[in-house]
Amino acid sequence: MVVACEIFDDELRQVLNSLETRNPEQSPAASLPQVVWVESGLHDVPDNLRGRLQGLIDQIDEAVDRKLPTVTLGGIHPGRGAAAARADLVTVQTPKDVLLVYGFCGYSLAGLTSRFCRLVFPRVDDCVHLFLNHGGSREEVVRDAHAFYLTKGWLTHDNFMLDSYECWDEQYGPERARRLRGAYLKGYERLTLIDTKAYETPAWQERMRAMAERLELDCETVAGSTRLLERLLTGPWDGEIVVVEPGRAIHVRDLLFPAGQAPAAD
Repeated sequence: MVVACEIFDDELRQVLNSLETRNPEQSPAASLPQVVWVESGLHDVPDNLRGRLQGLIDQIDEAVDRKLPTVTLGGIHPGRGAAAARADLVTVQTPKDVLLVYGFCGYSLAGLTSRFCRLVFPRVDDCVHLFLNHGGSREEVVRDAHAFYLTKGWLTHDNFMLDSYECWDEQYGPERARRLRGAYLKGYERLTLIDTKAYETPAWQERMRAMAERLELDCETVAGSTRLLERLLTGPWDGEIVVVEPGRAIHVRDLLFPAGQAPAAD
């Protein structure tokens, strides 16, 4: 089964649809993993995101321990607004593997552990790193330190950047909001839309240009990829897909070293 940040809504659905198209003889239930969506706003406080994910893993562990065939997990419908208003209960087959569609995201994954399931996730710093990976290693990803990267997912789901753009004028007044945005975006020179091919890019380029003008930044579009996301779902689970065995906690070494090359724990 898959636990995914709602930021990946378009890209994950595209990959799942592609896999279903490739295997038309199989029923969706047999060929595709079930997905539990988690609200994107949790990224603002990594401890909150870690706690949310560990809570889901603990529920799955309990179901495995009790030998239950299914487990009902609390997720959300992807979108904007309070998570409570978008709450969704998802009943999934009790899994052996939990695929986490996340980057390391400010150490949010560090410490996660399962008693009975393998935890599997891409070896990337965050979702930007995942979308800029065209099939190589983490170390080969080229990322511009002066670019604030966006996708449609970032422009349509809750996050601090959108709050600063949409709400601060009303909260603080236009001039103070402008100064706060300048401090928040200090060091950035451009907004960069990642074209993942999972949505109609021109419409979102227009929205990004309007944002860039207001934020006094340049804008550009770069090619993205969902290859690593597809590899997470279908394999091979090579050096760029981390597989953590039951009973071991995720560690920063899992991010810094390809699978099988991490030094032994102290």
